[in-house]
Amino acid sequence: MVTALGLVSRSAPLLPCGFVGVGAAYAVFLSLRPGTVDGRAPMVAAAFFIAAELSFWSIERRNWHSERQVVVRRLALLVSAGLATAIVGGLLLLITSERGGGIGPEAAGVAAAVLTLAVIAALARRSRQSAST
Repeated sequence: MVTALGLVSRSAPLLPCGFVGVGAAYAVFLSLRPGTVDGRAPMVAAAFFIAAELSFWSIERRNWHSERQVVVRRLALLVSAGLATAIVGGLLLLITSERGGGIGPEAAGVAAAVLTLAVIAALARRSRQSAST
């Protein structure tokens, strides 16, 4: 609901709040269901990533008309990034779900989470810089 309000009002600060709510709802869903691993998590992560990107893309203020090549290239990059998200998520799920786990898979998961957050922060910074120019 908050995400929809952010989209309708074209309010960039509301969108992250909405996505936090969606992520929290998914976390609650995972905690209430039986079983330890959700095999669909990589696809959920990819869909979440693509939805967030499309949401911010839809509220960008543009004074120019996008050329078709630019739009096609941007969509291709978005789909590629979503696919990469699903692949990395699947690999992490595979690595961490092995029976003989230990500190190695845990460290790989933490490193991947930190790397993911660093990439998101860099993309957000770059997006803000390009929006201000």
